[in-house]
Amino acid sequence: MRTRLLIAAGLAGLLTGTLAVVGTAPAGADEQDQETYGRMILVLDSSGSMKEPAGGGATKIKAAKQALNTVIDDLPENADVGMRVFGAKVFGRKQKGACEDTQLVVEPGTGNRDDLRSAVDGYKPYGETPIPEALKRAADDIGSEGKRSIVLVSDGESTCGDPCPAAQAIADQGIDLQIDVVGLSVSGKARQQLECIAEKGNGTYYDADDAEGIGESISGASERALRPFEFTGTPVKGTPEFAEAPLVEPGQYLDTIQTREKRYYRFKRTAPGTTVHLGLIFEGESEDLVSNLNPEISVETENGDLAQCRWTVVQSTTLGDASRLIFGSTHSADTDPEEPCNTADELVLATSASRGDSGAIAGKKVQLMVYEEPPVSAAALDALPPQPDAPTWTELTPGKPVEGVVPGSAIANAPVVEDGTYSFDINPGENQVIGVPVGWGQHLEAQFDARMTDPIRKEWAVGAGVELDVIGPLGGEATVDISEEPDHWCPPGLLLNCPDAWRTGTLSDTVAYRNRFASGDAEASTGLPGIHYVRVQYQLEENINVPYTLTIKTMGEDGTGEPEYEKVSGLSAPTADLNLNASDDAGAQGSSASGEDGDNPEGRNGSTGEQGSGDLVKLVAGIGGTGLGLVALVTAVVLLIRRRR
Repeated sequence: MRTRLLIAAGLAGLLTGTLAVVGTAPAGADEQDQETYGRMILVLDSSGSMKEPAGGGATKIKAAKQALNTVIDDLPENADVGMRVFGAKVFGRKQKGACEDTQLVVEPGTGNRDDLRSAVDGYKPYGETPIPEALKRAADDIGSEGKRSIVLVSDGESTCGDPCPAAQAIADQGIDLQIDVVGLSVSGKARQQLECIAEKGNGTYYDADDAEGIGESISGASERALRPFEFTGTPVKGTPEFAEAPLVEPGQYLDTIQTREKRYYRFKRTAPGTTVHLGLIFEGESEDLVSNLNPEISVETENGDLAQCRWTVVQSTTLGDASRLIFGSTHSADTDPEEPCNTADELVLATSASRGDSGAIAGKKVQLMVYEEPPVSAAALDALPPQPDAPTWTELTPGKPVEGVVPGSAIANAPVVEDGTYSFDINPGENQVIGVPVGWGQHLEAQFDARMTDPIRKEWAVGAGVELDVIGPLGGEATVDISEEPDHWCPPGLLLNCPDAWRTGTLSDTVAYRNRFASGDAEASTGLPGIHYVRVQYQLEENINVPYTLTIKTMGEDGTGEPEYEKVSGLSAPTADLNLNASDDAGAQGSSASGEDGDNPEGRNGSTGEQGSGDLVKLVAGIGGTGLGLVALVTAVVLLIRRRR
């Protein structure tokens, strides 16, 4: 029974997760353009071996049907989904047409749910396993434009040649297409073939009948779901001329990256002396980051030119094929209270391509975060303590892991947690992000602990490994280099000599008002309290999942060095729980860590780590009262890990 439920829940989780990655609308979708769902085709094995037991008494086909019907009941209305089967018409491999035995039983579409249910009901084990032809035809089914996904479900080795070249040929067409594979009770050559399909097809292989292995993954990271790179904000269109730029207020905004030009926005100060902060985040395109986008704040001079206040280069510590989470922030503060950047009624915000050409990232979304901080008088500034020294690392002792927290794939969907030890697992190519409140006088430490295994050592290469960093409240790099790493840590990028106890860590600078005047971005990004973000990224050539714990600790007493702000109507002083990336109305200053999430009541829920997103939440809610629902909630989140290439 346990094995049957694992298979059913695993399939439900993978298929629902594929839809989420292909096109789930992000948090705050009411405030922005809805993401369009991609097109997905389910490719199902109808060979005779599917009538075999799945290890717990029920047949594989029965478990698969149960999972598929659950998925169909909760499909998003706007998702294009179709179904293809193979091995359903020709019984023996020596019969004519055995290696072309594949049929599109339901064309991809949105109004076909009854047809999908009928196809599942008629899904029976019968013939051979012509996987290569099924993949080729599936790629034709979903076309060549936009995001496309093939989900192959099979329990055996191809009986019509090696399917890996077919998967490679699909990937070589340049289609934005990903092939995920779930193997049911497979081993040996059959499993190697299915793993190869996922690898060549830029997808991930999931073993849905390794009861012990899946059990370990569940204990290491229950209730997790990898969602697509998400944004939140109100649509805005910057202009190439600052005189025509749209007016923005504190909040989050979404624009698209343009080529060979800046994009301008105007901001009217609430009162003289306020500090205006601008942050941005976007998804890069190439691992060497040939193009970047930088935030700028300027003031207009008497002769109509722009004088820059502060300029920041965006930061990223991308590892190989890891999802390219690019971020940066800047602000208007100057040490001289009479400088125009401190006194001007209007500021000009901008994004600019660092090389004069945004190249491959053109047309991508960029999330902008705007925040206005109340003024601090010259006397109050003089009374502040000097800028603190960089903190040193303190080894952390992991506690009992908290399970059930779902890490985000970006800042916009990161759960906000408290100090403690959290249980996760990660696949190659992933970014996992969590938020932590950090107050005045505090700095953040995060420690990664896992077990090094022989398979990981075997696949080590330069650039492989796990890397952690801290992102400031508005997307600025806040990581401080650890001057003397402990000898027992694994050096980033080299895993060959890593001990069995795999440990590494990161820390941020101490939050202090005077940090904003420093030249270094890591210091300037910690001139403001608020939700900081720990990002974990993992890169390895092979698809080896790593269960790990992340121990979080905020060091120092909150409130130390807090400035005395002047009172300005409509502005509030920043605190540790200031969340400048939560889904919120454009005019708001950001929501707190309590989890208020604008029009998304199923979003973050503070330190509990509970987190929902659209259709996955609806799926769980719809089946949560059944035994399958409870297992699906746990198992699906394990299987929704996607690798982006």
